[in-house]
Amino acid sequence: MGKFALLITVLGLGLVLSVGVAHAAPTKAQFIRQGDALCREVQRELAPLVRRAQAAKSLPERQQWAAAERLWADQIQIQARFTRRLRAVGVPTGDSRARSIVLGLDRGLVLARRVRDAFARRSTTSLAVALPEYVRFTVSLNRRVAAYGFKVCGRS
Repeated sequence: MGKFALLITVLGLGLVLSVGVAHAAPTKAQFIRQGDALCREVQRELAPLVRRAQAAKSLPERQQWAAAERLWADQIQIQARFTRRLRAVGVPTGDSRARSIVLGLDRGLVLARRVRDAFARRSTTSLAVALPEYVRFTVSLNRRVAAYGFKVCGRS
């Protein structure tokens, strides 16, 4: 698989820090504050994955594929939990930008699953499509998240 793909896996873990409906819709400031608090938790949850990804670089190639698949599976669990929790916060009433950000999280999960599945199949062809698509989308979403006003979410 190679060190490059594992490096991309590590980068993917960092990109996940980008950024639904509660009883009372939050204000924009509340949405940002609560979202950033969730992102801080995600950063803590991802730290061990980053260490595992670094350690996986020294594994034999056959074991690197399995390690990468496990890392992406664990990352997806963290992403899915974050998405559920941010949805529970809700979005500010009438705020289409906030709604678009939250909807983007679902797309990010779909793309992350494609990457995980490509690692599971040990398919360099699938990875060559899925990984750049995930990275492009996540970078774009993170830019929108940061431009919206988040201080933690959307920043590496």
